[in-house]
Amino acid sequence: MKTRLRLGALLAGALMSAGLLAGCSSSDESTGGSVQLNLPDGRSVTIPETPKRIVTLGDQWTDVALSFGVTPVGYYDYSKSATGELQPWYGQKLTDSTFIDPTKGDDATTIAKLDPDLIFAPGFASDSPEFEQISKLAPTVNAISGQEIDPWQDMVTVMGTVLHQPDKATEIIDETGAKVAAVGKEFPELAGKTYALAFMYGNDQLSVLGDPNDGAAKLFTELKMQMAPKLVAEYQRTRNPRFGLSTENIPMLDADVLVVATATPEQAETLKKLPGYKNLKAVKNGAVTFMTQSQITGLNAPTPNSVPYVLDLLKPSFAAATN
Repeated sequence: MKTRLRLGALLAGALMSAGLLAGCSSSDESTGGSVQLNLPDGRSVTIPETPKRIVTLGDQWTDVALSFGVTPVGYYDYSKSATGELQPWYGQKLTDSTFIDPTKGDDATTIAKLDPDLIFAPGFASDSPEFEQISKLAPTVNAISGQEIDPWQDMVTVMGTVLHQPDKATEIIDETGAKVAAVGKEFPELAGKTYALAFMYGNDQLSVLGDPNDGAAKLFTELKMQMAPKLVAEYQRTRNPRFGLSTENIPMLDADVLVVATATPEQAETLKKLPGYKNLKAVKNGAVTFMTQSQITGLNAPTPNSVPYVLDLLKPSFAAATN
């Protein structure tokens, strides 16, 4: 397995001959054994054996588990919580799993009833008042990269390590990567093109991505695209990976490809009427992709199965931008 340098501080133990920093157990990784993870927040998590009852409290971890053929006993899904519908790339794989609904409160009690032996959570979960209580139920892994959105490749690598399936992890990463590469070959002119990613939460409330190293930007980076310079400059000034954008600053979204998520179709129409929108390069060239809250999750928090899904949504804009 290829060495993944950014995981060097995460996967504790000796360098294995395959090149990956793996668990500290002396057992052969295919037969199980203890794995220790040193997380960016300073916590050290030891997973004594191959987990059989996994709870995933984030969309990315849920899809990563499913990619390994592991069905979580319990899960939280943003799309289901916000819209009532599961992410479309899950299919019917979660039919027998318990949805952990945060609106009902007392998540710890719900999770405890599932008797988990491993819990995966997003990085921001540690800010939850219940996190300490939840983390006492079973070994709990949250942020693994220190970034706001963990790169899905790193998550797959970690999952492969704790499940003692490193070859499967490599297979998942390579298969998804091949699909991205195929789009790059289909649209080679994308190299050097710019993009902007915006989220509209209200008629005058926009949030944009400004950190080109964020996990949500990785797909575009793999296609050799570049984030809109004005957005990068604002990120460098404020150090906020995602920052608010007032409607009078719509021109900052000028890019070859524009991706916008809206909560409702009406919000999309409102955006189209804002001053400066029609003058954006992507708008003039028909290279704008509007996504729903559910769809944008696949790009904002990419996973092995969401990446191919959103690529299909983006292809029309890619074609328009390179025509």
